Amino acid sequence: MASEIGSELKGESYKITGDPRKPDGAPSSSVKMTCSRSNFRAAGWQEEDFKKPIITIAAPYSNSMPCNNQFLDLANILVEEVERLGGKAHLAITPVISDGQTQGTRAMRYSLVSRELIADCIELMHEGYHADAIITLGGCDKSVPAAVMPLARQDLVGISLFGGPALPGLHPGSGGGACATGAGAEGRALDPGKVMEAIGAYGKGIIDMEELHTIECAGLPGSGSCSAMFTACSMASAVEALGMALPGTASHPAMTRDDPRGIPEQKRADCAATVQALFALLGKKISTRQIITKESLENATTVIFAVGGSTNAVLHLLAIAHEAGIPPEQYNIEDFHRIGQRVPLLANVSPHGPYHMSDLDRMGGIPVVMRELLDAGLLHGGCLTVTGKTVAENLANTPSISSLGPDQDVLFPVGRPLSSAGNHIVVMKGNLAPDSAVCKLSGKENVELVGPARCFDDEDSAFQAIMAGEIKKGDVLVIRYEGPRGAPGMPEMLSPGSALVGAGLGKDVALVTDGRFSGASHGIMVGHVTPEAAAGGPIALVRDGDTITVRPGARLLSLNVSDEELASRRAAWRPKERTDVRGTLSKYATQVRSAAVGATTT
Repeated sequence: MASEIGSELKGESYKITGDPRKPDGAPSSSVKMTCSRSNFRAAGWQEEDFKKPIITIAAPYSNSMPCNNQFLDLANILVEEVERLGGKAHLAITPVISDGQTQGTRAMRYSLVSRELIADCIELMHEGYHADAIITLGGCDKSVPAAVMPLARQDLVGISLFGGPALPGLHPGSGGGACATGAGAEGRALDPGKVMEAIGAYGKGIIDMEELHTIECAGLPGSGSCSAMFTACSMASAVEALGMALPGTASHPAMTRDDPRGIPEQKRADCAATVQALFALLGKKISTRQIITKESLENATTVIFAVGGSTNAVLHLLAIAHEAGIPPEQYNIEDFHRIGQRVPLLANVSPHGPYHMSDLDRMGGIPVVMRELLDAGLLHGGCLTVTGKTVAENLANTPSISSLGPDQDVLFPVGRPLSSAGNHIVVMKGNLAPDSAVCKLSGKENVELVGPARCFDDEDSAFQAIMAGEIKKGDVLVIRYEGPRGAPGMPEMLSPGSALVGAGLGKDVALVTDGRFSGASHGIMVGHVTPEAAAGGPIALVRDGDTITVRPGARLLSLNVSDEELASRRAAWRPKERTDVRGTLSKYATQVRSAAVGATTT
């Protein structure tokens, strides 16, 4: 019965397995594709397999990183379910880069680059085999948008599944510095952001090496993406809100305390439900561009603001819109800002709050947040989703935050938010950022800093200055030549940003950069400054001691230097010569577009 159901859904893959309905001399006829089938047989295919739809299972996998180290197991669970329902699974394993492991290294330059490479690899492995439909897995930061971009690019029948967040680490207490975590550990919750901030606290003498080692060992207890609302969970939330993942799956943890690297039963159930949903999409011929629209992107943007998501969502949603063929006049960085300014902050989660993604899951996950937003008139309820139903239909029986009652402080209702609208992500402009810059407030109000610039042409030298105590209260730390072209690869400035926070300077020093920030970043952080320094943007012209104004409430990022002086500096400016950029990074630098449009390469 399963094979009969599968054969009814086969279409595109006849082009590679051969179509018995076509005459011998026709393109993709059974006779013409004889050699193709011979190769498939050599790989283990049986006669019945040629009648089945080919389903790509795309898994960005590495055994060296916690975010994606379960993905071979998840992929095999998906394979079994696909074949149980009458499909033929086609595995596509792609590269993946860990943001957490590469933070503070030059390897971080490959992180944003990996988004494009993963997307291209998925497209290649799917289109190169004429597969009928696709399931993509997303885990570490860039792999989540990368799992959706090729589906939008080629308008595929597809669905994405998030591997899930890890649980937060548990500090074992003050005794010893042993790497002991697990079911019995008690104490404050930890996450990768707390680990990074501990480095700055150690540099300032606030904690000792023993405590730093304790936090290192306890911060990440097992498999899964960062446990907080950093970039991975932000984008998983956005993809669910976009309609490209099943409701509730973004918050289901990847681990348990008892089995920190095994696949939980809930995630196994997510795999089965995802395959069933995919077969339904294939039967109804619902493709990605029917789901990803201007309105669904606005829904995703709204959810990012409501949960206090990462500034990287700006880049990734712009890139997804680009891949979906949605013109900039319908969705651009100004639209991201406009939509967000009407959305209050509802989720009290790290990095701006004490809770984590698993706590949000206990409250009902992203569907509860979306129901609250829908009831407030902040979502488009008519958008189609991978369930085959609309957003409003999916949420019909979901409780809102308001119905959860007053005995929880993980989620706040629209009428009594954690922070009012306009206090999360702000798109800024000014003579220092003529195109755009992005600031993350995460609920902080009345933020303003006017101070002298301290300029560094790379992240490493800035970090050294912070750790040496050279950055003082009131300074504006400028880190440049870290943009998409300049680094290249637009690495995250989490190391210097966390060092500032850990040293107690988070409220008193602004960090301005043409690089990015991690979702773990907080403080007065302004990134994505465009045009970037490598393109001759004004950030390249700043000198030590120049006064910079950072005024998010007015959307202003300005360099208090006369136009005449700036013109003089611009005339004298010369691009930096780079001798250490080769291979993939060199190709990326020649293709990548501005961060203001998503740093895309297509």
